[in-house]
Amino acid sequence: MKIFKYLNMLLLIIFIVGTIILYDNLPSEIILVMQSPNRIIFIGVVFAILLILAFVSIYPQKISRNKDIVRNEITLIVLNLLGIGIFLYYFAVIAKYKGFQIDYLKVIILIIGVLMILIGNFLPQMPFRSRIGFKLPWILKDKLCWQKTHRFAGFTAIPFGIIQCLLVLFVSNNNIIFMFGIGSWILIVCIYSLFVRNNNRKN
Repeated sequence: MKIFKYLNMLLLIIFIVGTIILYDNLPSEIILVMQSPNRIIFIGVVFAILLILAFVSIYPQKISRNKDIVRNEITLIVLNLLGIGIFLYYFAVIAKYKGFQIDYLKVIILIIGVLMILIGNFLPQMPFRSRIGFKLPWILKDKLCWQKTHRFAGFTAIPFGIIQCLLVLFVSNNNIIFMFGIGSWILIVCIYSLFVRNNNRKN
């Protein structure tokens, strides 16, 4: 567990070194899908996220809100997966400025799809009211609703993640890929949580 605790810290250090090396190749604005943030702002936001993940990974119990060792190790794994996702996203975005001819949006979609598959294995084990998970008001008020929703979310995240990864190979429209991948998954989980809440009330 100690090694995993410092994985996000290692990613943060690599991020800093890589940014210093590539900084002169980056334009004043980073072109994204819906906006083009200033280079400093883009780097700063990613740095802040990685820094927070590196810090909270040292104290996973603050995120899980649980003293159980196994629960905290699961939370730590999820935090590390999120850190890896942000890390890969950052370098996928700036790779084109170093001369790599890649479709960074496709890479990001693949990253999200793989994260859905991996995190789906851990969602059913997220402790009640953990800081990681579906945080809708009715889910937070009902422990049984939390458990059933996250069990369902974990089971469905895997096939939807696989679908998203496969769609990258056959569909050129990125919006459609998001809609049938993570978009559909989130919507279905939220609808299921409402069904569970109403069913619990009847019982």
